[in-house]
Amino acid sequence: MRRAALLFPALLALALKGDSLPAHRAPVTPARAPVIMLWAWERPEDLRTLSPDIAGVAFLAQRVFLNDGVHSIPRHQPIRVPESIYAVAVTRIEIRPGFRDTEAMRAQTAAAIVQTATLADINGLQIDFDATPAQRAFYTDVLQRVRAATPASMSLTMTALVSWCAESDGWLHTLPVDQAIPMHFRLGVHIGYFATREPLCVASVGLSTDESQEYPATRPRQVYLFSPKPWTEAELGQINQNLLPKAE
Repeated sequence: MRRAALLFPALLALALKGDSLPAHRAPVTPARAPVIMLWAWERPEDLRTLSPDIAGVAFLAQRVFLNDGVHSIPRHQPIRVPESIYAVAVTRIEIRPGFRDTEAMRAQTAAAIVQTATLADINGLQIDFDATPAQRAFYTDVLQRVRAATPASMSLTMTALVSWCAESDGWLHTLPVDQAIPMHFRLGVHIGYFATREPLCVASVGLSTDESQEYPATRPRQVYLFSPKPWTEAELGQINQNLLPKAE
C-alpha cells in the first residue's frame, strides 16, 4: 500500500529516554479518529471502498520477536486504502526462548516501534503485546521510551487483555498511552466475567466479526474490529453505513 505496506523507508535510530508519568491518566480519543477502526493483519487487504469519514485502519506494520536480540519483521503483504484514511501502525511483540530483560533490549525494542512513526501518513502507533506479569516492567519502560521519542500529536495506543482492564488500580493506570483497547473476543468461558474498571479501557473496545458483538457495560466511543479473514467488499459496505458486520 502506498500509504502503509508498500512503503517501508529506511528508518533512523533514535536516542530514547523513559520518564515517569502521573498516575491515572484519562483515555484520549484523537480528534480526527473515526468511531470504527479496522484491524488489518498480515494478509493482502483491499480497503479502497472504505469510507474515510466512517472508519480508519490499524494495520500490522511489523512483528518484533524478542529472544537473544530484537528481530523486526516488516509487513510483507500489500494493503490498499483510500488516500485520506486515518491510519495507525501496529507492532506485534512476541517473546521467544532466550529473552532477557536488559537495558539494551528495552532500548532496541522501543526503537523498533518508533521506526513505524516514519511511515507515510501515519496518525498513530499501537502495540499488541500479551505481556505476562513478569514482563510488565519491561513493557512499561518500552512504552515510556516510545512516548518520549514520538510527537505529542501522534496517538499511542495498546491492545489490552480484558483481565488487565478489570483492575481498578492495576498496572495500566500509569502507562503513557492514550487508550488501552480491551479485546472482547476469544474469551471462551470468560465471556462477561470481567468488568471494565480501568479508565484507560473505557473509551474503546475490540470485537471480532466472527463472534457475537456484545459491548461492555460502559458504551465505548470507539470500536476496533478484527476479522479472521480478509475484509470483504460486502463487510466494507456495511461499515460504510455505520453498521458492524454480523457473525455468520
